[in-house]
Amino acid sequence: MSSLRAEQISVTIDQYRLLDAVSVALHSGEIIGLIGPNGAGKTTLLRVLAKLLTPDSGAVALDDISLRQISPERFARRCAYLSQGAPTHWPLRVDKVVALGRLPYLGWRQQLCAEDIGAIETALALAEVAHLRERLVTTLSGGERMRVLLARIFASQPHFILADEPVAALDPYHQLHVMELLREHAHRDTDDRTRGGVLTVLHDLNLAARFCDRIILLAHGRIVCEGDPRAVLTSPMLQQIYGISVRSIEEANEFSVIPWRRTHG
Repeated sequence: MSSLRAEQISVTIDQYRLLDAVSVALHSGEIIGLIGPNGAGKTTLLRVLAKLLTPDSGAVALDDISLRQISPERFARRCAYLSQGAPTHWPLRVDKVVALGRLPYLGWRQQLCAEDIGAIETALALAEVAHLRERLVTTLSGGERMRVLLARIFASQPHFILADEPVAALDPYHQLHVMELLREHAHRDTDDRTRGGVLTVLHDLNLAARFCDRIILLAHGRIVCEGDPRAVLTSPMLQQIYGISVRSIEEANEFSVIPWRRTHG
């Protein structure tokens, strides 16, 4: 089974400990929700796993090989990172932005082949942005832009997806659509060699409860709780960490959580 692991990761910036001996493991076939209050260290952890930030201590490995030994091109074929807010500064056409997802495969060719074009078209369709292909990405709404950048992720055909708040700018329809796509990426078949894995930062506790196989709850740079959504998203735990009460619903084998009231300031 393929895996992306972080062992005892610590990160300190400007004398502030952002992560403190954090260990996580993402496996093929699962979607993990990374939750926690603002400033808990969620984005920092994702950036370490995405090989964008070097930790002060600890190690990260892809399939038991240290990231230090993996070339950027090889890593980009295996893992894709969708950043929080996902800014776009260049006035590129949507289809050209999505095509950037094929860069790890071009090598010396520098020209798209039939396989590349097929991957791009599939990604445009999956993210429901094919009708935007000729628009400049800088003219899109925040939600449309996020879906285009998600299409770029799918065009790269990664094994692992690291997504930082991928539904933050989306309307309810597209929030559900994106979470369905991420879950399908992890659950697409029964062959561990081709099943994907997803680690996504979420602030929507209900989406985390409904779509994630496992929840990791961070606070103050440490893992407070980890496990099945029903075990982590309990009223006592969420009151302790978030200062809120919640209402839980079980219906047709689906579990959902609704934030209800603040319990303290």
